[in-house]
Amino acid sequence: MKPIIQTPRYRLVADEIAAAIRAGDLAPGAKMPADKDLVERLGVSRTTVREAMIALELMGYVVTRFGAGAFVAETLPEAPSEPPAQPGFYELVEARYRIEPEIAAAAAPFMGTADLAHLRGLVAGMADPALALSEVERLDRDFHVTIARATGNSVFVGIVEEFWRTRRRFPEWTRANNRRDAADVARFYEAEHLAILDAFAAADADAARRAMRVHCRNSGQPLLDRWREREEGGAPDARVADRIRAWGSGA
Repeated sequence: MKPIIQTPRYRLVADEIAAAIRAGDLAPGAKMPADKDLVERLGVSRTTVREAMIALELMGYVVTRFGAGAFVAETLPEAPSEPPAQPGFYELVEARYRIEPEIAAAAAPFMGTADLAHLRGLVAGMADPALALSEVERLDRDFHVTIARATGNSVFVGIVEEFWRTRRRFPEWTRANNRRDAADVARFYEAEHLAILDAFAAADADAARRAMRVHCRNSGQPLLDRWREREEGGAPDARVADRIRAWGSGA
């Protein structure tokens, strides 16, 4: 039997809107309905509508005019096309778990004194429970991007930066992973990041890989513990789900 592939909600919404445009319900050049109107008509979240609009623009059905909003394209695509894939919530969790440990391993032999000092300063900032959440997020991003830069590979830097851009599409991620009580600060923001730094200080690529893998797994664990279909990400593809379930067995 083949895995059952679940269609992301934003793709269903994009298909519905594209069909309405092709049927003439939304005329070429007409201003698109406001997000709140589409939310009411389609019965989905505003996040899903925004993701669908991004897909429609990439497909050629919608154009965005600076300061004026979104409009139906004057010339429609010749044939319906598949909405371009956008990463889902759990796809991001898995991708970080698979990729960032290898980036950390690649960076470990090249971490200099200045790099380590900078990273330690970032950890000290993240571990301050009085710090605003937005600032914690900025420091956390800087920590991971700095590691990627230490590899000397701009592709790795771009991958990590894209992880953070994608992460911002999911407010639930921030709510679930930034529980700022004392235990979380001590474990997630301080102990796990310091374990990565200890591996860098020893120039131990294998230890850096292991420490980053633990950190990325724990970063997504609160979400996986409450596994259910969400408005802000949807249920994962069955193949992604099977791989993530295997984390508990050390895969």
